[in-house]
Amino acid sequence: MKYRESLKSLWVITFIMLLFAGCITSDDKNSGTTKVRVGDSLPVFSVTANDGVVYSNESLKGYVAVIVFFYTPCGDCKQAMPIINEVYERNKDNERMRWIAISRSEGEQNVAAYWEENHFSLPYSAQADRTVYDLFAYSGVPRIYITNRQGTVCATYDDSVPLDANEFESTIQTIDK
Repeated sequence: MKYRESLKSLWVITFIMLLFAGCITSDDKNSGTTKVRVGDSLPVFSVTANDGVVYSNESLKGYVAVIVFFYTPCGDCKQAMPIINEVYERNKDNERMRWIAISRSEGEQNVAAYWEENHFSLPYSAQADRTVYDLFAYSGVPRIYITNRQGTVCATYDDSVPLDANEFESTIQTIDK
């Protein structure tokens, strides 16, 4: 009987670990978890948002850009995305800013359902694979890059520290000045 209880506990632990595997960061100590750092230019990329707008490294020049990578089953993303959407709502009418959330290996149907369920208004681009994400990072979500008007990354946020709405918005406002 104890053997069955132990086996059941092992399965539960394994399931929980797999559930959160999308949020776990890399063990690669030499490279860290990000490829794009503060001071870097955005890599060459292009995605189409749910509203049909194309976002690319070139189209974001001239704007303060906020690029968010997420994965809907990720616990850290579930905590951060409402904060990100709230700050987006307060700044969405600022014509000097562009915002885009990009899924990491998650298709349109899942992302659209998640957006609707959570009443998010932030534009998103569902990416079925990791092609765009892999240009920016090795692992870890949520991951946020904020660029100045020249396309240079001025601030980053990742899954290592919980996102604070006031600090996040203050950083964006500082870059916008």
